[in-house]
Amino acid sequence: MDPSLREVAGTGNIDALYSLIGEDPYMLEHIDQIPFIDTPLHIAANKGQIKFAMEMMNLKPSFGRKLNQDGFSPMHLALKMGHTKLVLRLLETDKDLVRVKGREGMTPFHCAAAVGNSNLLFHFLETCPECVEDVTVRNETALHLALKNDHTDAFNLLHGWLRKNRRGGGNGLERKVVNWRDDDDNTVLHIAATKQQHQAVQLLLDSFYGLDVKAKNSEGLTAREIIENVGRQGLNMSSAEDDDTTTAKIKRIKKRTSRSERAFVKLIRTKNGLSENMLNATLVVAALVITAIYQSSLSPPRGLWQGDNTSNLTTTASKLTTTTKFKLFNDNYDEKFSKHVLGKERMKTGTAIMNPNLFLGFWSFNFIAFGLPVLLTVFLLYDVARILLLPLYFLSVSYFNCMTIISPSMFWANLNFVVMWAAIILPSLLVFGGVWLWMLPKYREMRQIRRRVRNDNNVGIIQLLRISV
Repeated sequence: MDPSLREVAGTGNIDALYSLIGEDPYMLEHIDQIPFIDTPLHIAANKGQIKFAMEMMNLKPSFGRKLNQDGFSPMHLALKMGHTKLVLRLLETDKDLVRVKGREGMTPFHCAAAVGNSNLLFHFLETCPECVEDVTVRNETALHLALKNDHTDAFNLLHGWLRKNRRGGGNGLERKVVNWRDDDDNTVLHIAATKQQHQAVQLLLDSFYGLDVKAKNSEGLTAREIIENVGRQGLNMSSAEDDDTTTAKIKRIKKRTSRSERAFVKLIRTKNGLSENMLNATLVVAALVITAIYQSSLSPPRGLWQGDNTSNLTTTASKLTTTTKFKLFNDNYDEKFSKHVLGKERMKTGTAIMNPNLFLGFWSFNFIAFGLPVLLTVFLLYDVARILLLPLYFLSVSYFNCMTIISPSMFWANLNFVVMWAAIILPSLLVFGGVWLWMLPKYREMRQIRRRVRNDNNVGIIQLLRISV
């Protein structure tokens, strides 16, 4: 390359660049024809000349993917030299630059994981999620590189992003990446066990039921066997607390996930697999169903008794009496055996005109139609601020209070009254039960681990991720 062009790129002089182009319009084209070369963009990236680099990307976008003689792209060099702002500007220009494979198949995404740059990793994942699937010539993912270089904070970010990813196929992507094997058949669990990174082991075991804990590496060892071997050798196991923690990890590897836990995780993954538009549409439909069912408690079929109905009880009853082929819809309530169970009609002001027998179907279907969308809404919004669910909770209590008022017999009034108070008391019992369960001795170790995690800077990025996602 022309020494004058090299100097112009190093100083970031855009005016001088166009002067050189005026002298030789094919100057950049000649450079582009050389397979491996330090282009002006490489030099600008190495020196951190942001304006000049952006100008060069406008003139020759192909320079962004070209490798120099050392096997590095401009983004590789900018990342290596610590020019974070320039890396982000290049990313905005072309998101796929983060997937350009350089020396040993390392992409800029891999390089960020290898040096533990969590900030860049987060931006890379948000802009180009597909980069998490790239591997090096040694078949290593970014998760492998983060653990091999002892950057647990970067691993926490990558693992947390895989868990929170809501793109379609998120379940399969997480299973693929977490269980991916390098050239030595090591998964990330093998590496975490070998490097004695207990926190990473805990995160993997606690959060992903599809983890292949029985996978063997090229030496024929599972992660459990690696942990046991390290424990026997006594490497970095000076404190009793570390020994106890490692033992707990081994037990967790051995323990099989229960069906209930698998079902719960599957529900969570189904929710995470919904796109944002689908999630919004589901919440809108659920809100419409809840509103319609609640309205039916205020205006049930056939309406409500108005005024005093005791004086014309016989006349009114005769007017409502119908005979159909289906006994279930027969209004001759006095002839039904269910009268002894469901009780006598109250026929009071504000109660439902339909008899207690017909009210059975109305109440049952409404209970299902109201309860399911309420539970669905809680499930979809459980990880947001709990205060947003309070109006939905009080609406549910109000619904059963309305059903209590319009009940056509004392049986239904008592039943709805019990359900209403159950809805009021149950949350309090759940809170009390959770506190009591948390104080049990068997959860002492868990509390100690969680306390250590909160005080450990290595998991700070996960807390930021939970807020951001």
